Amino acid sequence: MVLRHPGWTWPGLHHGFLGRAAAGADGWDAAAAAAGMPLPVVTARQVHGTAVVEAARWDERPPADAVVTGARGLLVGVVTADCTPVLLVDPQRRLAAAVHAGWRGAAAGVVEAAIEALRARFAVEPGDLHACLGPTIGGCCYQVGAEVREAFVARTGERTAAAWQPDGDRHRLDLRAAVTSLLHAAGVGDVVSVGPCTACDAGWYSYRRDGAGAGRQVGVIGWA
Repeated sequence: MVLRHPGWTWPGLHHGFLGRAAAGADGWDAAAAAAGMPLPVVTARQVHGTAVVEAARWDERPPADAVVTGARGLLVGVVTADCTPVLLVDPQRRLAAAVHAGWRGAAAGVVEAAIEALRARFAVEPGDLHACLGPTIGGCCYQVGAEVREAFVARTGERTAAAWQPDGDRHRLDLRAAVTSLLHAAGVGDVVSVGPCTACDAGWYSYRRDGAGAGRQVGVIGWA
């Protein structure tokens, strides 16, 4: 299963969210090739933080939750199993970034860190970026404790207020809505979400539904 932003048809751009059937023993390069994207996939060692790295063919993957690139001929990617995969692209400069935005990273500022890294390294203004958010656990299935709400409020105030619904002494969090609010606040105007709730749809892996043994899917983007 592969989902793509239907409007991202710029020549040379490859992108997509590769679901449950794509994750195989041959790794993400083979999965991407099978999806029509025959380019190497570069991922970091995700730690639910805010570090951003520029893509390279590392011998050992660095700890980071966003990978940016201005190079042609590779895909940057993030793996998820309920967290929000965010793909960013500047079609004029042919730049790309993949961001792993779980609640911890989103609350801590990984989205803004990725945008700032693109600005600092490539002189990109946030308004030049387009964002696509892939399959993520939805508010229908994502019940969280008060500490999660408090982590967002501590850094961003009520910026993500529309993403929350009270549920007894807990909350329901629409993580993609929260990430969308953060992207808009950072200056990214064009933000689109594609795909279902990962916990509801058996075509996607879900940590909340399947537990610690859940597999992973990948979101990738890059320029040929």
